Amino acid sequence: MVGSRSQTNLGGDPQTIQGVVKHFGSRYGTSNKEIHRQPKNFDDSELETLLNDYPDDETENRQRGIEKEIKYPKSVFFIISSEFCERFSYYGMRGVLALYLKDSLHYTENNATIIYHMFIVLCYFTPLFGGIMADAWLGKYNTILYVSLLYATGNIVLSFGSVAAFSIPHRELSFLGLFLIAVGTGGIKPCVSSFGGDQFILPQQEQQLRSFFSIFYFSINAGSVISSFLTPMLREYHCLGSNEDCYPLAFGLPAALMIVALVIFVFGSPMYKRNNPQGNIALQVVGCIGHAVAKKISSTKKKEHWLDYAEDKYSVKLIADIKVLMKLIYLFTPTIVFWALYDQQGSKWTFQASRMDGDLGWFTIQPDQMQTLDALLVLFFIPLFESIIYPFLAKLRLVRNPLQKLTVGGFLAAFAFLLSGALEIYIQQENAPSPGSGQSEVILYNPLSCAADVNRLSNKVVLPPQDFLDLKKISSEPVNVTISTACAGSWTGFLELKEKEIFSFMLLNKDEKLSLIRLNMTGGNMEMVKSQSSNPKLKILFSNTDQLSISAQTIDNVRNFTVYYASHQSQQIEMPLNGRYIITVNDTVVANVNLKQGGIYILMLEGDLKNLTSKLLTVVKPNAISMLWQIPQYVVITCAEIMFAITGLEFSYSESPNSMKSVISSLWLLTDSFGNIIVLIIAGFKMANAAHEMFFYSGLMSIVMLFFISLAYRYSYVDRIKRNQEEDEDVILVDQTRI
Repeated sequence: MVGSRSQTNLGGDPQTIQGVVKHFGSRYGTSNKEIHRQPKNFDDSELETLLNDYPDDETENRQRGIEKEIKYPKSVFFIISSEFCERFSYYGMRGVLALYLKDSLHYTENNATIIYHMFIVLCYFTPLFGGIMADAWLGKYNTILYVSLLYATGNIVLSFGSVAAFSIPHRELSFLGLFLIAVGTGGIKPCVSSFGGDQFILPQQEQQLRSFFSIFYFSINAGSVISSFLTPMLREYHCLGSNEDCYPLAFGLPAALMIVALVIFVFGSPMYKRNNPQGNIALQVVGCIGHAVAKKISSTKKKEHWLDYAEDKYSVKLIADIKVLMKLIYLFTPTIVFWALYDQQGSKWTFQASRMDGDLGWFTIQPDQMQTLDALLVLFFIPLFESIIYPFLAKLRLVRNPLQKLTVGGFLAAFAFLLSGALEIYIQQENAPSPGSGQSEVILYNPLSCAADVNRLSNKVVLPPQDFLDLKKISSEPVNVTISTACAGSWTGFLELKEKEIFSFMLLNKDEKLSLIRLNMTGGNMEMVKSQSSNPKLKILFSNTDQLSISAQTIDNVRNFTVYYASHQSQQIEMPLNGRYIITVNDTVVANVNLKQGGIYILMLEGDLKNLTSKLLTVVKPNAISMLWQIPQYVVITCAEIMFAITGLEFSYSESPNSMKSVISSLWLLTDSFGNIIVLIIAGFKMANAAHEMFFYSGLMSIVMLFFISLAYRYSYVDRIKRNQEEDEDVILVDQTRI
């Protein structure tokens, strides 16, 4: 340190002032910036006292045990608790969103996937504006506060819009709620983590800061675990006078938790350390880049970096910060694909689970509950990685820095989708394919008490009594069929078939004469497609001419059917739960049936109203492959998430200049948005085979990570101690003009 401790040298020597500030700040855990932003009542005599009381030699101070330990900021616990509730709200809502779009708003699976990922795109695009608001105008605290009010309003609107009993524009209100939620969660995303980071003093609390990001991510997943498990259970119940799934309750609880998150955040206000906004940094960045490009084009001089051409108008520090920003943007580009894979847990992986069996005997897993596994594993893996895996890998000199962690995480995500694709092939082998090109499928139901001989061309098959016959892969050309029975005579005629369509017919005995009626005039293929929620489907057939009102009931749920006399059939209804149902006609129990996940069933009734007999037919087999087979891919994607998402969050904060903390955090989140845009683009191609689509994602991720390795190899880390010293010197010089 330069300068004596005499009064004469203290008057205006910035080096002397700088030295005092550094020593005083290091002893009391206070940054230089905090001390020198106190121009009021500041004189040289105070500086002399400080110099005499606190010597220069930091080593000597440590040896004497004089240096005061900096306490862990209590304010971060309010931030972490608030984040827990907010993530409970977000993931609870998001966990059932795909099924809500399909089952309640009646979108197709592909359209529901597109809308779902469009919502995520918006959630991770709006952080860019939230970061700019925080750094430029409002500050992080005010941005979190104001946008959270918008967030809570969106949850309330979505919950209200999902009430089927109200005569309201459900789609419009749901989309309005989703828009407000996306703006709300996006607005606070870049601010919360960086606001928590602001509570620490660097570089003295660098280790505590690193642990904060792990705890912060732990709280995110703790909220996700509970909500992802609980909200699908709330969805299953009927409420508000409706027999449909209870989405108002499933969305209502997240709305309540968002309000709680807001209250907790406000409660910690007196403890927060708040950094003032640095001005409209976004406009400064755009202006500096534009000026540098213009000067480079018009100038004949050569400079080391193209941004250096802006030195005539903009400060060297701003130019240096923008260089870091551009370097990080370039580095973040390949990471976009990771989020394209990761976020499909809520869409493609959930739809995959819907074709699997969640029955554990003592508990039945719902497809949208499988997402809970990722968050649950994160809670276990975070301490495991921090205490065992990372130290072990560091000893082996395999993974020693953030970019190496990001690389390994990317390849693990590719491997997870390789496992998912292999599982999808296994699932497809268990499920009968739909008729292909030039083919049709015919299903014949026989409610009669005698068998029927079905002759088509030279082939003859027997249709047992009270049973069905599924003729697959037959020619889509019109076919001449003769059906003969011992109890109702015979019928001969042509069946007009169409390519790639499924046709259902039922035999009837009218006045001792056999006839054939078509059951599914439209939508025959959809009746043979399993529910995306994995719930069983049930349809009732009745050969007589009476109209029946039928009830299928469990302890908690009821579904009502009507069999119309003209069509001899009811509508096909998706049952809310697998398990046993009591079937009643006019309060008389006629059957007790067991419906399993993914199964498609026909309940065939025969006789008159006083003497009905029933038989349950399994038209499409229930799901046979256990959902537990998804565990390996979830374990791998969770390991990828630990090494990629947490590391990226910490890396984007620690490498960014102080003036751009929120903006660069929002850029990291923006990669998630672009990742979901990739999903939308690929979904637009409508790949016929889900397994091939998953293999495609795996290959794309692998190729991108090879490119990322080349970028990471050339990346040079920021010297944080040097950067903090330079920023403190800038603050000192600015504040000296005020003194």
